[in-house]
Amino acid sequence: MLYTLFPKFLQSYDVNRLATVAGESGFDAVDLVVREGYWVTPERFAEEAPAFVRAMQRSNLKVEFATTGFSPEMLAQDDTPLKVMSDAGIRSFRMSYFAYDEQEHLFAQMDKARALMHQMAELCSKYKLKAVYQIHHGDRMLIHHSYAALSLVEGLPSEYVGIMPDPGNQFHEGNDNWRRAVMTLGSYLAGMGIKDAKYVYNPEGRTAPGKGWGKQWTPCQDGVTNWHAIAKALHEAKFQGVLNFQPFYHSSSLDLLIPALQEEVAYIRNLMSEAGRLAGHEAV
Repeated sequence: MLYTLFPKFLQSYDVNRLATVAGESGFDAVDLVVREGYWVTPERFAEEAPAFVRAMQRSNLKVEFATTGFSPEMLAQDDTPLKVMSDAGIRSFRMSYFAYDEQEHLFAQMDKARALMHQMAELCSKYKLKAVYQIHHGDRMLIHHSYAALSLVEGLPSEYVGIMPDPGNQFHEGNDNWRRAVMTLGSYLAGMGIKDAKYVYNPEGRTAPGKGWGKQWTPCQDGVTNWHAIAKALHEAKFQGVLNFQPFYHSSSLDLLIPALQEEVAYIRNLMSEAGRLAGHEAV
């Protein structure tokens, strides 16, 4: 398993400081984030992506997973980003999301999304890359659950398309049976979003429709998700993909975020190690 950091809230750091923090926090790798205002921007992708990879490698960190907004339609027009990622050593990338339109029949939207995933698989096959669809929460998102995500890709080549469940995101919509999700996705399980949340109660809102209850991002060691069950299932499935840490807590204070992140990585590594020992093989 590759422990990789999605450094969304670390954009104030230069690449050297980012590499130092990632290494000290226990990561094997850092995401190649392709966004405005980050180290690699869409406009200068061909130049900045290889430079970012080299900078991380100088600190003995891998860059094998990219967080992008690339859609099948975009890449069909120009597949240069796929070539750039492949040449830079990227193996998989988080693609764009499918939006939900309440004015259109759900199954019709799913059929369109599946056709686009088929197109994405064909595009990625040329460069031996895997496009990964992350399960996300929110009214505007088409896919909220592992089984819905599976219907996007079932029958397509899992070498080129895959799914990333996300316990933190999915908690905002309900939950999932994590062992069943891991086993059902099978070879399409390309990554696991390492992110968690918890319930919070505000008594002042007890007469509101939500009865005062809300949800808040928090480190995995403090959240609602049973990471023991996930670790056990991943080892049972002999999963060797991406563990993508997404620290959304303490987003306005790096002085709080970094120590919590270090504790979170240690917590997950310990769980994975113990699950591997119980499964009779070494955690990696």
